[in-house]
Amino acid sequence: MFVLVNGLIAGLGLAAFLALGDGLFETSTFPVLIDVSYVPGMENLPSIAELLIHLFISVIIAFFLMYFYPRDNRGKTIRYLLCWMLAFAVAFLPFSLLSKVQMTWTAFFIWVLGHLLYTMMLSIQVARNR
Repeated sequence: MFVLVNGLIAGLGLAAFLALGDGLFETSTFPVLIDVSYVPGMENLPSIAELLIHLFISVIIAFFLMYFYPRDNRGKTIRYLLCWMLAFAVAFLPFSLLSKVQMTWTAFFIWVLGHLLYTMMLSIQVARNR
């Protein structure tokens, strides 16, 4: 239950942050986050269904991030979280290309900041519940 709740909250926080960033800076990071039109059979899903898929994936990511979270060494924890952040940052390129969204440095920066927020929300919850 802990992973489900925190995965949903962090996923909603990420979606809200990217939508806000898109509104303020005229980027398209939120559509990159939820777009699944490149998956066969999911070409014409409504946006709410795409958001629910994103939240489901967020819960799965939260499970793995929390399950393997190092609990004994601060240095290992920082390296672990940096690896997740690197994976999230690298994911921007293929998801942008698959979504056919224009890639800009501003969009990439918003994407990375949003995923930093996501990672921080989950890591704070893990630290609180040790």
